[in-house]
Amino acid sequence: MHDFVTLTIADVRRCTPGAIEVVFKLPDAARAVFAFRPGQHVNLRADIDGVEVRRSYSICSDPADVDLRIAIKRVHDGQFSNWAHAHLVPG
Repeated sequence: MHDFVTLTIADVRRCTPGAIEVVFKLPDAARAVFAFRPGQHVNLRADIDGVEVRRSYSICSDPADVDLRIAIKRVHDGQFSNWAHAHLVPG
């Protein structure tokens, strides 16, 4: 199991009214850690109102891409998805 790695958000794209694509910039030093096969997931964590919340999301990137992309669908009363839609921004 790997430790969590802090990544920079390169872009947040609205795909539909209820879904966003989050693009993470992968530093060269972390590329091997994030090598993946189609169908794999990445775990995200965030401090939401003083509580650590973790969720797993499917990787949407092609394994050859230089960035890592995931999609987050807004879920009614979804703690992480609603926070992500409201707070994730590039940088």
